[in-house]
Amino acid sequence: MNQIELLTPVFTLVLWTFVITLIMAYGRVKFTKDPQDAAHTKDLKGIMPAWVERTADNYNHLFEQPVAFYAVTLSIALINNFDSFMVQLAWAFVILRIIHSLVQLTINIVLVRFLLFASGWLIIAYMAYSQIFG
Repeated sequence: MNQIELLTPVFTLVLWTFVITLIMAYGRVKFTKDPQDAAHTKDLKGIMPAWVERTADNYNHLFEQPVAFYAVTLSIALINNFDSFMVQLAWAFVILRIIHSLVQLTINIVLVRFLLFASGWLIIAYMAYSQIFG
């Protein structure tokens, strides 16, 4: 298999993070009267509409668990030890993260988000485990 097949989900998640960045920036610019009010993001809590705060929270979440996904996926691509199942797992993780974002930005049901989060960790753990013990 070609490494681009494994790396395409990584690039897709980076682009999704950029989309969330644009949504967050739009909300913050629209609802901040003085740009200096955003000097510390903690100062924005409670003055932004809920959707802007949820978008900012989701933006932060896209730099938490996905970092492990990036590290594992890039490592697997580097050692070139993967098959189509590994590519499917990478896509599954990205789809879960996009769904997680959509849930957080809309209905924001924490239990649903947690199940998506936990599923993502199972995928990352399997990807790593398979390289060590597979």
